[in-house]
Amino acid sequence: MRQWFAIHTKPRQEAIAEENLIRQGFDTYCPRIQHEKIKRGKRIRVIEAMFPRYLFVCFTPGHDNISSIRYTRGVAQLVRFGNEPARVPDEIIRLLKTSATDPSGLYIELLPEPKQGDSISIIEGPFAGVTGIFHKSSGEERVIVLLSILGEQNRVAVKREQIALA
Repeated sequence: MRQWFAIHTKPRQEAIAEENLIRQGFDTYCPRIQHEKIKRGKRIRVIEAMFPRYLFVCFTPGHDNISSIRYTRGVAQLVRFGNEPARVPDEIIRLLKTSATDPSGLYIELLPEPKQGDSISIIEGPFAGVTGIFHKSSGEERVIVLLSILGEQNRVAVKREQIALA
């Protein structure tokens, strides 16, 4: 009976391991997530493994040659509990596949855009820890927030990545 098992991959080699396991005839699943990161001061969308350094492979224990898995390029080892490979219940894999945002199996996590009047917190910079009210966007990289400073409400321009919804 075919079952799902966890594989530990080499750093950032989930795709290489998955491709080589598929080439050997194994069914694999590596859930990926698309999210926003700040790189060189710009917000970019990246796609990464949801579980870094792990993927799932389906095979029949005792029937399929699992020693080839260990020596597959990109694979560090088969995850084990004691001497037994770490079995992943079919329900978990099914839940992961059905809850994906995109039909390709990709999860998409985007930072919510604040709307005028939303309460925000400044998370870095000279005003870190101060809460305020989102006023408007000022270009792609900056936003205008209303901060109560010295008893008055002042408009302050900050970088978009310096705020978070409160």
